[in-house]
Amino acid sequence: MRKPMSLRLRVTLLCAALLTLCCLLLTVTNNFSAIRMADAIQAVPLLPAQRAELEDSVSLPMAELHISDTIQQAQGAFHMQSLLAMVAILALGLFLIYRLVGKALAPLDTLTCRIRERTAADLAQPVEIPDSGDEAAAVALAFNQMSQRLNQVFVMQRNFSRNAAHEFRTPLAVLKTRIGLFRKKQDFRPQATLELLQIVEGEVDRLSAMVSELLELTNLERASRGERLSSGQLIRSAADQAAPQAEARSITILVDAAPCTLAGNAELLRQAVCNLVENAVKYSPAGSVVHIAGHRDGEWFQIVVADQGPGIPESLRQRIFEPFFRVDDSRSRQLGGAGLGLALVRAIAEFHGGAVYVEKSRGAGSRFVLKLPCEQDPPPD
Repeated sequence: MRKPMSLRLRVTLLCAALLTLCCLLLTVTNNFSAIRMADAIQAVPLLPAQRAELEDSVSLPMAELHISDTIQQAQGAFHMQSLLAMVAILALGLFLIYRLVGKALAPLDTLTCRIRERTAADLAQPVEIPDSGDEAAAVALAFNQMSQRLNQVFVMQRNFSRNAAHEFRTPLAVLKTRIGLFRKKQDFRPQATLELLQIVEGEVDRLSAMVSELLELTNLERASRGERLSSGQLIRSAADQAAPQAEARSITILVDAAPCTLAGNAELLRQAVCNLVENAVKYSPAGSVVHIAGHRDGEWFQIVVADQGPGIPESLRQRIFEPFFRVDDSRSRQLGGAGLGLALVRAIAEFHGGAVYVEKSRGAGSRFVLKLPCEQDPPPD
């Protein structure tokens, strides 16, 4: 495979072609003008002297003049000097162009060397941006931004792999320990066997739930988005689904939803709202209130789920939407769940062209805001 020409060489050749064309035109024009001027000088007639005393003026015929050998030699020398001057000017111009283009592209060469030295381990370190403010600086800035995004993706991937391995290892370790104890004790009484089966069933259900949620995260792009549903029905169905869990802990769920039509996948949207409501009920203290509100904001419909729980530190309000991330790991394990609910909510929101974020509540607790595109005419609830 032939090595492509460098940008420096291509720019130099382009400038050389333009400079050659200009020099040729200038040389041809100068030579043509010089020839015409020499011919004009040679063709000037010599007027004969006349006597004033002659009564009848006698004019001598004008001698027909021809270009002498001296003029022809001068024209040839002029042509040769013009060609030599053109070649000298071209050589000097090409040399200066090559040096100047190399100097102008030097920041790009330096940037190329630094980019080639980058690895996945040092993507977080930005390359030095030149002070020139030209295209090289713009390329360096764009590369730094891309490196930061790639580094974030790699960090999330590493955290995901580590957390996923940890989450799967825990129930597997429980299963292995329980089965080992059961085999060691040789206690095959119905009560002991039933206890073991209940533990095994619970851990298997936990593993199945994690696998199902992971599959939902990876298969969102295959879902359809052509359904239309009412915001009121969506919010009320989520509140009804979380009602048994809330009643068991004397938690009140208040609903205040404005009418609006939402377009998308009805099942996914219900799951996103249900995850937010169930998460609020799970982390709210007994006897508290969970408020679900829905209102329209221009072309968007915002579903706000507010609880009276412990709240989320500001530094962690972005990370809580990462898979398997927990604010309080020990408490989250006691309450159940694999840390995939909020990650699934974000994936569903982005799949529908929306977003989800958390903000501090006016009092205690947190406010989760699910922002979705809103249709024009709301259907009847």
